[in-house]
Amino acid sequence: MRPVTVALFRVGRLFARAHRFFNHLAAGTLRIDDLRAGIKHSWERDEARDEAIAAGLMDWEEDLVTRFVNPQDLVLLVGSGPGRDLVALVGKGYRVTGVEPARRAIATARRHLERRGVSADIDIIEGFFEDVELSKHFDVIIFSYCCYSFIPESGRRIAALRKAGAHLTDGGRILISYLAQQAGHPVWIQFARMAATLSGSDWHPERGDVLQSLDAAQPLFHYEHPFQPGEIDAEVLAAGLRVVYQRDIPDNPVVVLMRA
Repeated sequence: MRPVTVALFRVGRLFARAHRFFNHLAAGTLRIDDLRAGIKHSWERDEARDEAIAAGLMDWEEDLVTRFVNPQDLVLLVGSGPGRDLVALVGKGYRVTGVEPARRAIATARRHLERRGVSADIDIIEGFFEDVELSKHFDVIIFSYCCYSFIPESGRRIAALRKAGAHLTDGGRILISYLAQQAGHPVWIQFARMAATLSGSDWHPERGDVLQSLDAAQPLFHYEHPFQPGEIDAEVLAAGLRVVYQRDIPDNPVVVLMRA
């Protein structure tokens, strides 16, 4: 192989590492609202085509709903998005309230609900679950497909679980799926933590977090936290809840929680 080829290849790898280094430094300096803007940006881009909505619940979701959601239950769907699982649950006759931060995703969900003639009966609260006011209690609170892993910081996730627990009826259940894929590289996250500390950011990246740039023209980042063994159990315990069911699905395990 020609030396110039090898040299250019190595330079390219060096620049790629520099790109990741500076991206993680930049992500660490974000405020929590800036980080959430990246989460909204991801869902604002999702058009949720008709076939995606028509696909409905995945097999493991069907199983979970059959086991833990009763016909007359009041259901809160956190991260209702553009409507895939919301429309499916409504179509099965459940009384569902959605919570979703992305305005465009809400509009998409409403459009799909209108096509089915049920939009007037469905309330979708705009905002992040951690922030919105809930005026009633629910028999079931479902954190939609892995959205629990998109809440930054373990302390904020624990607070979200405490809030969910406080809005359960007696005997109420919380259904969560979460990411358990490969975690972010600890060295890159350490750089992000350092930047967060030095910049006085109001959030701090944690070991295992994944941060990825979403837009080359502006500092928007995708955030997720893939859980390592034992992490979800620690957060559940800290929130004053208990695990009553778990299923180890590859990449996105499931737990069902109740008040301790």
